[in-house]
Amino acid sequence: MGYSINHVSFRTAKSGEESPISAENLRFFAPFDRSPMPACPGGQARAALAQAEGTQPPPMHSPTEAPAAIGPLTLTSSAFANEGDIPMRYGERSFKVELKANFSFSCDNAPESENISPALSWINVPPAAKSLTLLMWDQMNYAYPEVPETAVFTHWVIYNILPSAAGLPEGVTAESPLADGSLQGLNDYPEPYQAGYGGPCPGTDEKHLYVLTLYALDTVLDLQAGATMDEVKASMEGHILTQAELKGYYLYH
Repeated sequence: MGYSINHVSFRTAKSGEESPISAENLRFFAPFDRSPMPACPGGQARAALAQAEGTQPPPMHSPTEAPAAIGPLTLTSSAFANEGDIPMRYGERSFKVELKANFSFSCDNAPESENISPALSWINVPPAAKSLTLLMWDQMNYAYPEVPETAVFTHWVIYNILPSAAGLPEGVTAESPLADGSLQGLNDYPEPYQAGYGGPCPGTDEKHLYVLTLYALDTVLDLQAGATMDEVKASMEGHILTQAELKGYYLYH
């Protein structure tokens, strides 16, 4: 696999009776008159008076306007369509890290991979939202059906995004906090590649599924920069108003 390590551990994280109607009891029901209801005399008088004075009659009541409906939270990218292919340039750069004796971690990726985060946009953030969180992970059991569904590899953790934000630009840097105050956590790559966005890096000829999920929260998370995805998920528990997903596939030949 692209995330090759001599020892890999995956992060694991629903009484009355009715009587029949007869001709006898039908006689108690009057025929239903479908003719229009007569106009209200008072309303006619008000309209006539207003016409004589050259004014419009005041409304009989003040209707209350229903609040505008808001659609579902939606997450999109200009880089790829939902369930489309993620371009190579958004993949992690190739590297190899010696972790300790006889243990190493390597990413062998396409030459054009630049580890640039894709541009993201979203709409319909609930008015009650106090912050937004974006998580990105590799859904490992898509490529490896033998592993549990909860086995994921974290690629991006960014939280306390302003609820007024409408997206993220391409190429978000690894710094934290960002200019708008958003905080970034840790991905599952080893140091020094663990901060901020870490792009896809599956094994050669392996097609992996990547899930980006945007959460609208009713709170600002009480976390410092550098939190893990598990820490962010635990902090979000009980505070998720709604969420949206964007899925993409990455394949390096």
